[in-house]
Amino acid sequence: MSDATDAAWSDSTAANRLASVAFGILARQGARVQKNNLHLPQGTEAFYLDEAYVHRQLLRLFEDCCELWAYLPVQTPVYDFHDLYRDLMDRGSDSTTFRLVDRAGDLLLLRSDVTLFLARQMGLLLREADLPVRVHYGDTILRHEDRYHISQNEFFQVGAELIGPTGLAADAEIVLLLLDALDRWGASDIVVHIGHRALLRELNPEGELAPAVASRDWARVRTTLKAKRVPSKRVDSLVALYQFIGTREELDSLMKETEFSTDEVETLTYLSSLADEFAALGYGDRVRIDLSEVGSQVYHSGLVFRAYAPDAAAPIASGGRYDRLLSHFGFDAPSVGFSVMLRRLQSRRSIGNELQTPDVVTLSEGSFRDRLRHAREMRASGKVVSL
Repeated sequence: MSDATDAAWSDSTAANRLASVAFGILARQGARVQKNNLHLPQGTEAFYLDEAYVHRQLLRLFEDCCELWAYLPVQTPVYDFHDLYRDLMDRGSDSTTFRLVDRAGDLLLLRSDVTLFLARQMGLLLREADLPVRVHYGDTILRHEDRYHISQNEFFQVGAELIGPTGLAADAEIVLLLLDALDRWGASDIVVHIGHRALLRELNPEGELAPAVASRDWARVRTTLKAKRVPSKRVDSLVALYQFIGTREELDSLMKETEFSTDEVETLTYLSSLADEFAALGYGDRVRIDLSEVGSQVYHSGLVFRAYAPDAAAPIASGGRYDRLLSHFGFDAPSVGFSVMLRRLQSRRSIGNELQTPDVVTLSEGSFRDRLRHAREMRASGKVVSL
């Protein structure tokens, strides 16, 4: 090959490489543009048309239900100072949050859990004379979830909180409000599982036992208890305790057959009395005692519960008592509440079928003024009319 040919070949090869690189860059840019056009950032969502209509209907039904129970609406901020919440989130929760730095250099936390942001607002505003306080909310939350874990992606919460009262009546009220809301949504097949955080008291200081019990990983539960030097007989009774799901009568039988501590007997007796109250009110088949329900948040302190649908992979709702949460923000008042994962509820086919968009009457004949007059008359009788 001559020098001239060799140089020409080299120039051609270089040009091809440049063209290839340029094509690759353009392709990647095009893919990014296409992705940005077709997909929302992970951790957000939007509702459109019929889907948005069903979403708003569910929200209205919940708001109407809460107002009949004398719960007033509240609105929480979209972001707050991160350091205020650092000690109230476990490592898993903190890893899903979105954070940003403001112009003053402060680290901010975008709202990923309405309960925490609501506790902060109530802690700042409330005084002893205000109690009891009943509030409800419906807010977007922003957090990152693995895009492959579809059942965990949830970006809108509705919920309620009762601040001030303690005891069986207060705990029963918040669960009954949830059941009432579920009935209004046409979700009467959803069952509430009740448990108690106190069943982990003294055994969960580092927080390692709670997720093992909640996931019903009994091998891990045994390993964790043995690592704490819990005697083998005691390990067996605790595993039998955490495995229990059943009725008040079945729990009473377990308490007679197995030896538990005085504190555990007191907690179990409380759950038995609570379940008995629900049964007397006609909810015996809607509430189950489930002692693997020990609370999903580090701030849970007493009664905890989750609501499960037969066709859902994740709980529709969760809640519990968090008597020391508000004191973290300067106001020492007990509270109990719940949040509903509205997206999970809305994804149920039966809910969507019940709340379809209404039939629309379209007026096309006559002048605009005549159609408008006719439309006003029809709308006054409750019809949906388009001009």
